[in-house]
Amino acid sequence: MCEPVSATLGVLSAASGAASAIGSHQDASAQAAAQNRSIANKANQRNRQYELESLQGIAEYNTAKLDVERKQDEVGLEFSRAASEEQLREDDEINQYLMQDQDLAVKLMAGTEVDEGGRSRTRGRNLKLSIGRQRGANVANLARGRIASTIRLNDSRRRANKQKQSLYESVANPYRSGPAPSQDVEFVKGPSPLGLIGGLASAAVSGASTYNQFAPETKRIGGQG
Repeated sequence: MCEPVSATLGVLSAASGAASAIGSHQDASAQAAAQNRSIANKANQRNRQYELESLQGIAEYNTAKLDVERKQDEVGLEFSRAASEEQLREDDEINQYLMQDQDLAVKLMAGTEVDEGGRSRTRGRNLKLSIGRQRGANVANLARGRIASTIRLNDSRRRANKQKQSLYESVANPYRSGPAPSQDVEFVKGPSPLGLIGGLASAAVSGASTYNQFAPETKRIGGQG
């Protein structure tokens, strides 16, 4: 076979090998780039999801805290109403006591006898004793009523404080985001340029081998001239 043909075959063989090496290198590079884009997208999605969950957690905590404050205000108002009712009840009992005591005083004055003889004196003494006992009973009832009112008021205060404490405990611990996603992202390494160089060198060797296969012995690469 003539030398131009063998040279052409050698060049074609080398070009084909080089094209194959370059194509393989490009395919491997494109595949690595696609994998790295996917890795980066997943990392970004994890970060965005973490940020979203953190914002939602903070928003939900703030909403819960506002709800607790509203409920605590309601508990405070309920206690204030209970305290006002007890105060009104106590005022009514005092007014009732005063009215009863005035009536007893009027009866005592009306029953006083000018005549201090025998039976009149006895009736007057008995009336005084009866009115005295009634007054004592009224004072005792008033005292018991005030004690009962104080007990009810203290019970209402304890219940209100317990409710407020329970509400506070439900939001005592502020929302805290969990651990952030790791930012140590490992990307896929692309093909080494040395591999491409090796492929091109192999293509050149293959081209030279093809040329030598068809070239005259005196024209072969590496042969004696």
